[in-house]
Amino acid sequence: MKTSLCTCILLVLFSCSDTKKPAVAEKPKLHPQPAIPGLLKTEDAVLKNWTDYYTSIEPAFSPDSFKLVSTDAISPISGNVPGSFDKNFDKRYLDFLVYNPTKNKYIDFDSYQWGFDENGQPEFSPDQEVNLVDLNKKTVSRIAFRGPSQWIEDAFWKNDSTVVLLENNDENYPLITLIDLVGGTAYTYRYGHSLAAESEYSALRIAKKGVNF
Repeated sequence: MKTSLCTCILLVLFSCSDTKKPAVAEKPKLHPQPAIPGLLKTEDAVLKNWTDYYTSIEPAFSPDSFKLVSTDAISPISGNVPGSFDKNFDKRYLDFLVYNPTKNKYIDFDSYQWGFDENGQPEFSPDQEVNLVDLNKKTVSRIAFRGPSQWIEDAFWKNDSTVVLLENNDENYPLITLIDLVGGTAYTYRYGHSLAAESEYSALRIAKKGVNF
């Protein structure tokens, strides 16, 4: 009798231990992180101008010193600037639009940040919007925003779905942000250390396009 009872208890315990555990949800897979060193070796004129400028400030300036500091989802909203198809668009900004390879979209990171006074001189705001303009759909979408502590100095398209923002901040750290428009992800990389000299890249870029300060 005791033997039968023990056998039943063992069978029950074995049955309980064999019960399947609830499945653990898999962690979402992140998009592969773009390789900054490889990107900085591409033959893009804007990128070359930017890296050449920083090399003039610091000869040892190197793409290997950029490290990933954040990965964020982008949340596009309606932009606050007119597209080039809008009657309110100021044609003085035409030279500042950054077109994608197929020319059906462009990035505008200037017209929200600065305008012209009554004498045609630029007036600057501490805030900066990065607007994606779709010429086919005639839409303007804000895909990034910067406050007074960080600003975009230049931009280019790696391809039709990837925007590259070249930046600096109030601590004088160069930054690079890659925005994957398809994946909806922004990857921000920061230079390894603060530079001794403050950047004047933005002022030089704007002046080269005929806007006098």
